[in-house]
Amino acid sequence: MLRYGQFCPVAKTAEILADRWTPLIVRELCFGPCTFGDLLFAMPLISRTMLAQRLREMADAEVISIEPKSQGRGHLYRLTSAGEDFRPIIELMSAWGQRWNQTIAPEDLNPTLLMFGARRQIERTELPSGRTVIRFEFRGVPKAKANERYWWLVIHRPEPEVCLKNPGFEVDAVVSADLAAFIRVALGYLGLREALARGLVGFSGGKSAIATLCGLLRLADEPVQKRWRFTPQAPANLGTLHRPAAMRQSANAA
Repeated sequence: MLRYGQFCPVAKTAEILADRWTPLIVRELCFGPCTFGDLLFAMPLISRTMLAQRLREMADAEVISIEPKSQGRGHLYRLTSAGEDFRPIIELMSAWGQRWNQTIAPEDLNPTLLMFGARRQIERTELPSGRTVIRFEFRGVPKAKANERYWWLVIHRPEPEVCLKNPGFEVDAVVSADLAAFIRVALGYLGLREALARGLVGFSGGKSAIATLCGLLRLADEPVQKRWRFTPQAPANLGTLHRPAAMRQSANAA
């Protein structure tokens, strides 16, 4: 663990929570308990060794608790009271980044994290009755993620799902978009009106389905600073996060 050799409370807090990857681990745990595999999925660039080390350090500092899963192998990681007190800091980091650092580099383009992040921000109380299926067709996807170009968002109660493979339902609307542009629209950095006018984003299909999508994802006509939610919305589907099975196989809980 990083040491600053200072008694200042800022320094002492930074020793525990400002190491590389630690704020992102806290970010994920703000949404509810996670397995080791869940955390690997949410942070694709972290190594298993580094993640295990960070979790041990956070547990030693009593920021998180580690407990065996009630079924199967592995453990669950959750925030303690001390960890919960850091939630407002995660929210402030999000707000600061949206206002002062809107840079999105080519290596940041990740359609999987986009889709699962968007799903996580959908307000469950606003879900309409019935089922609405949206197909996403992204262009400008990094070569390493070419197999993540097509996605399906299944909007239904009690919670929406994202699918990397065709779920077999009739599609109500299609979103065709440049990946970088859609990320910027989703984040509020680029207005939907401009994105549509420039051909960066396009919609086809039922107007009602498109309106439902734009409402749930809060796709604004003009740039806007959004306020992201970092709280659980529903009982966690622990150990899956609705990940495609192929992705879960390489991220078994440890």
